[in-house]
Amino acid sequence: GLCQTDYYPSDDNVGDTNGSDLESLFDYYGTGQNLIIIELLTDIPRYLCWAYIVIKLPMLLINKINATIKKRNRKEINRIHLTREEKILLHSSAAHSVEMRYVRNLFRGNNEHRKSRLFIGRLIPKFIYEWRDDFRFSSRIVCVYASVFLLLYFMTIQALIRIIPILNVFQELLEVVFDAITTIGDSLNIQKDFPMPNLLRPFVFAILTAFVVTVIQLLILLASIRRNLFQIYRGDDSEIPLRNKSKYLSYAGGNFHFAGYFIGYLIWGYVLIAVFALIIYICIASFITFGSVRFLEKILKSIIPVVLLIIFKQYLNNLLARYVFLQHYGDILAINNRRILMIFLYFNFFLDSFLGFVSSIVRIIKSVIGGFLYMTRLDYSPLGRKLETLDSGFSAYCGFIHIEAVHRNPIMLVAVSYLYGRMKAKQYILNNRIVTIENEKNYSSKAIRKWHLAVFLLRNPRLVFSRKNALREKENKNTEALNAKLRRLSLIEQITHRPSLISENDLENMWQK
Repeated sequence: GLCQTDYYPSDDNVGDTNGSDLESLFDYYGTGQNLIIIELLTDIPRYLCWAYIVIKLPMLLINKINATIKKRNRKEINRIHLTREEKILLHSSAAHSVEMRYVRNLFRGNNEHRKSRLFIGRLIPKFIYEWRDDFRFSSRIVCVYASVFLLLYFMTIQALIRIIPILNVFQELLEVVFDAITTIGDSLNIQKDFPMPNLLRPFVFAILTAFVVTVIQLLILLASIRRNLFQIYRGDDSEIPLRNKSKYLSYAGGNFHFAGYFIGYLIWGYVLIAVFALIIYICIASFITFGSVRFLEKILKSIIPVVLLIIFKQYLNNLLARYVFLQHYGDILAINNRRILMIFLYFNFFLDSFLGFVSSIVRIIKSVIGGFLYMTRLDYSPLGRKLETLDSGFSAYCGFIHIEAVHRNPIMLVAVSYLYGRMKAKQYILNNRIVTIENEKNYSSKAIRKWHLAVFLLRNPRLVFSRKNALREKENKNTEALNAKLRRLSLIEQITHRPSLISENDLENMWQK
């Protein structure tokens, strides 16, 4: 048949399937075309992987055969045998390589970067993402993100397909729990305040919300990886701590854990966001369905006055700071009306003590919500800058960034590629005996160096004044000028000097004369 054995087990795998799960799927989706559509949606990641393998392997085989044929047709004397790693390294010093573009952009201003030559780079608005031709992500990042997006799609489809048919059972279980709580509440004269709505729409919206939020966080993390690499290249530690020699082993270990931690944090972040969104959507559905929910009304009645008081206090502080306690209406950070400020601080202390207690609770709630939303972001540590090294995910991210920056620094790759290319060219020249022949006249290496130096100085005339001889001549001229000045000063002193009554040596010299 057209359907897979997931829904129609055969005699061989009937023991590997769960009949109750299949029965629930049949009852909810039926046995028609819906199962085929569901199976196709579920198997899209598998089809993509198979398509990549089917296309990529023949391409690699064809390229290998073409390279072998070209190698046989060309003469071995005129060829430089390079490995794949050597070709990649030598490509870094090419005129249009990514690394060479980065080096050229270093000598340009921030507003002088050229637009991307790719159509997709010009299509994306800069306020969303600025495509740069002088940077490319490593193959490891591309592979990890491909796996992450396939896993995210698989989790979303499985959650929508497998859990929706059993939502009724879950809702009945919750109603039983609430009825039991109501029975206990009736004995204690407590009424049931929270009616349970239908869970289908809140669950679907929660899963889609978790999917969208996770995708946005993954894209922001991808942009953060590029920004953090650029910061490490120029020695900026505003986000990632600078490399420390005593932590090299920790960086290597973090680099090992990066991909695995990334997947684990992604799964937990997805689940937590889905649960948090499900709770919010259930509350909204209760309001829409039943008109009012006493439980939520009681919570809002206790929260709203405190929130309004906090907002009023903040606006009052801003007004007093601008028009009373700061000079020039807040344009200068200098206190005005110092005595009034001290009186205000004395009475404000008691109110802020209560607001500080409320703010601490709000701080905990914000930390929990921020931890849920940013669980996928390994570049963000909910522990703060002082304690971020205690976060295993952030430490793994730092190790990955430092290892990437060390091995993919564009300036280092361009310099090494140029030097290695010159070395390979000299080896090629020596092996094929193109430059010199033993019978010809051997020129002195010293003369060759002098000619090279002369050409170099002609092309860079400013460096002439930085050579040792020029610096020595300049120093000698300065010394001679200083000596001449000293001689002139001593001569002037001898001419203008007169004997003094308190100078016995001058009197003796005068009588002797």
